[in-house]
Amino acid sequence: MAVTISDNYQVKYTRKWGSLLQQHASRLDKYVSVMRDLSGKVVFLDQFGILDFTEKTTRVGQTVLNEAPTTRRSMRPRTFTKAIGYDEFDATRLGDMDLPVSKTIEGLQAAAGRRMDDVMISGFLDTNYVGEDGMTAVPFKESQQIAVDHVDSGTKSASNLTVAKLRAALQLFEENEAWNQDAPQFGDQLVIAVTSSQIMNLLRETEVSSYDFNNVKALVEGKIDTFMGFKFIRTQRLPKTEEGVRSCLAWVKSKAQFGIWNDFKVKLSVRDDMDEALQIRAKFACGATRLQEEGFVKILCDEGAS
Repeated sequence: MAVTISDNYQVKYTRKWGSLLQQHASRLDKYVSVMRDLSGKVVFLDQFGILDFTEKTTRVGQTVLNEAPTTRRSMRPRTFTKAIGYDEFDATRLGDMDLPVSKTIEGLQAAAGRRMDDVMISGFLDTNYVGEDGMTAVPFKESQQIAVDHVDSGTKSASNLTVAKLRAALQLFEENEAWNQDAPQFGDQLVIAVTSSQIMNLLRETEVSSYDFNNVKALVEGKIDTFMGFKFIRTQRLPKTEEGVRSCLAWVKSKAQFGIWNDFKVKLSVRDDMDEALQIRAKFACGATRLQEEGFVKILCDEGAS
């Protein structure tokens, strides 16, 4: 049987390993308070409460001794592990391609960063625990939420992120004394986590105002990262309902606690029990909690709203 030229066509492969699109590191860890080298099954965070004076209305009265007001929050670790294996003969059978050990480690590190963001997001949005034994549940306060249909005035209608919602969030922080103009001097920061959808909606909404439009346009283009005093962090990992309502979150940096029990580590070992397969195993343990309810505001955004 004759062999044609097309029968000799060959398949060629690149000699380098590429990477799929992904978030490569934690985006939130720089904008929270971080505690490292923690130990134990739970860490208690004790806080001193608010004091007030009692007016003196009698002469030579009896002193009334009061207890100092204190509160306690608990933070528990969540542990994550991942092991990737390669057969002892994979390296030789890959031919000109290298065994993707470095790509595996890079991938594990990126996955750890994303998981840490997930821990922070759930720790800040979900139920927290307080009390002497750290077992009293405290859900996210409804009074600290901006409704999906919030407007300054007029008919309410579901919307994505708007300037009105940002104003309402900022007002909550200021009314609760969670934020004031002097806070940045002490290293504090006002942060908001949103998706690309919220930023793009802000750009569309502010077209009517040249000042706001120019600022949001600079935000989109990466020239600035703040708007209305909020440090914007884009993440696509915020929870969203089936109806398309995204829970965006704003917070004061000093009130957002992230704890690391075991930092990210990778160990390479040869598994004698698995025909000398190469094992690449990574692990870390971390937790997160709100330190004060008034230091957080949830902004509900309908990503399907026009």
